[in-house]
Amino acid sequence: MQSKPGTIFVSIASYRDDVCSTTLDSLYTMADKKERVYVGICQQNKNEEDRGIDCVSKGYQDHPNVKIIRIPHFDAKGPTHARYLCSTLWNGEEYFLQIDSHSKFVKGWDTLCINMLTDIKNKGLSKKPVLSHYPKEISTYDEYNDTIKNNVTRICKSFFNDREMISFMGAEEINSNNVPYMTPYVAGGMVFCESYFLKELPFDPNLPFLFVGEEILHSIRFYTNGWDVFTPTENIVFHEYTRAEKPKIWTDNPYYSDIPAFDKVKYYLKLVDSDKDVKNYLKFNLDKYGLGTVRTLEDYYNFAGIDIVNKKVYKNFCKTNNIATQEDILMSNEINHKKDITTNLKTISTNTITFFKNYVTLKNIILFLIVIGMIAVIIYYILNKKLPFKISNKK
Repeated sequence: MQSKPGTIFVSIASYRDDVCSTTLDSLYTMADKKERVYVGICQQNKNEEDRGIDCVSKGYQDHPNVKIIRIPHFDAKGPTHARYLCSTLWNGEEYFLQIDSHSKFVKGWDTLCINMLTDIKNKGLSKKPVLSHYPKEISTYDEYNDTIKNNVTRICKSFFNDREMISFMGAEEINSNNVPYMTPYVAGGMVFCESYFLKELPFDPNLPFLFVGEEILHSIRFYTNGWDVFTPTENIVFHEYTRAEKPKIWTDNPYYSDIPAFDKVKYYLKLVDSDKDVKNYLKFNLDKYGLGTVRTLEDYYNFAGIDIVNKKVYKNFCKTNNIATQEDILMSNEINHKKDITTNLKTISTNTITFFKNYVTLKNIILFLIVIGMIAVIIYYILNKKLPFKISNKK
């Protein structure tokens, strides 16, 4: 495979996405040097319903730098597997960018990405930097200008969800002041780094239907292989998050189940109670698709402030010195979200009981019953078109 210095490979996984073609157009239209951009797409469409939807629209169908894998939607196995298929289209490009198929780019995104990566290396912050975050919502794209270009979203913290998997708790908009900031978190919708990571931590093709668990697994694989994740200092791409009416693989596929892949990730992350409970097939190809050896899993948990024993997270990367608040720590386990609701319900219940104790007397009860009785009589006679009294209508 011949190397292509200065080029960028862009991975786009698409599931029945009617804006995929506009993403591809934005990618090229907004690039400073279009000739250095190479694209690998995995398109998963439903033939009958999606005839008018194609990622590669007119103007790009014969583009020499655009490659696409098309598979029917019923053969789709989720975003993680689609990203693996995209990676098979890589052909020696120096840089690698991963995005979702519903994205929109800022002008000169290609130059910005390369310059940011180079800046981190020149400052001695990392020899193997990765740019990643949750891009800003695409609805704010038209408001973007140079005065707010450094207002970027940073993933601040993580939490244990109700399946005891580590998930990311949204993001916060922070002015970067052009200073790269290191975090423990890789977001699936925007990843930029040098492409040789594919040799160190290739995409695992054996994670069918994995969604929750994808990002924490990639975060830990990057970290344990010696890569450092930084929030971009400028916005590169915007992302469409509100997709309530769009097709979803978990509703299209009646056999959808992430359990095997989910269990495999929990095994990697030592979130299982006992290795004896782990099925042998989950341990397949751990040397190739498992964690790295430059740093340990424990090193990652210490860096991220994650306590897998007590299921709590003690760091917030948007706070001073990354120190989480007590509220952050409490809410870093989803079971406490429910406890909080339960506590509020108990408070409401207690207040209601107190109200009745204070205001519900025998006299008030009798008056209440009398009023209810009168209302019932009126309703009865209205329904029977006969009232026990006449209503005058004076003109």
